[in-house]
Amino acid sequence: MRVAKSGGALLALMMAAGCGQGGEAPSADAAAPAPSAAEASLSETGPSDTGPSETGAPAEAVWSLDSAASRVGFVSIKSGEVIETHYFPGLSGELAPSGEAVVEIPLDQVETKVDIRNERMREMFFETGDYPAASIRTTVAAQDFADLPIGGRRQTEIDAVLSLHGVEAPVSADVFVTRIAETRVEVASAEPVVLFLSDFNLEAGLEMLREVAGLPSIVPSSPVTFTFVFDAQGA
Repeated sequence: MRVAKSGGALLALMMAAGCGQGGEAPSADAAAPAPSAAEASLSETGPSDTGPSETGAPAEAVWSLDSAASRVGFVSIKSGEVIETHYFPGLSGELAPSGEAVVEIPLDQVETKVDIRNERMREMFFETGDYPAASIRTTVAAQDFADLPIGGRRQTEIDAVLSLHGVEAPVSADVFVTRIAETRVEVASAEPVVLFLSDFNLEAGLEMLREVAGLPSIVPSSPVTFTFVFDAQGA
């Protein structure tokens, strides 16, 4: 299939960054104090599975998507040169203590800034009566981002499964992971990613949109951008 680094996959990554150390990283030449007897004992036995994480968030905390701060945007190109931007509000999602992450995109809330076009996108293109939402699922290795300090940012690639219009497909995305606070992490697209509509059986809906709008053409692919912000719950 042809999915050029799809946007949805990136959400899970952001949470991983918040599962590590809090505050600024210590200086490399700072002398470390000798461990106490209790600390030495802990290092031998390992931390408790139910104790707090190094961020101050419980190890079993669930990370929830901040809907108001998160968005998926996409672009359409019609008549060869007319570019229009659209987006999805109302996202939801979470990262479980197991590392499994999911983000839900409510297709029936698509916003194109034109009411009649919103209606046509819902009914003809996405067919939200049958497919009201898209979802992205992935598994996060939190230890890969445990050393990210507050204010720190890292670029990486993540893999996930995108479910859209009845089709599930593997996707990947280059993302920036930024730790905003001890218990708040942002994952955003490092560059626009491209979805090819033929990979998700959306060509027929696109043709219906073209005909009803009386357009000579609509490009059958779409650049996608995204921002996902997660907060630790119960920290």
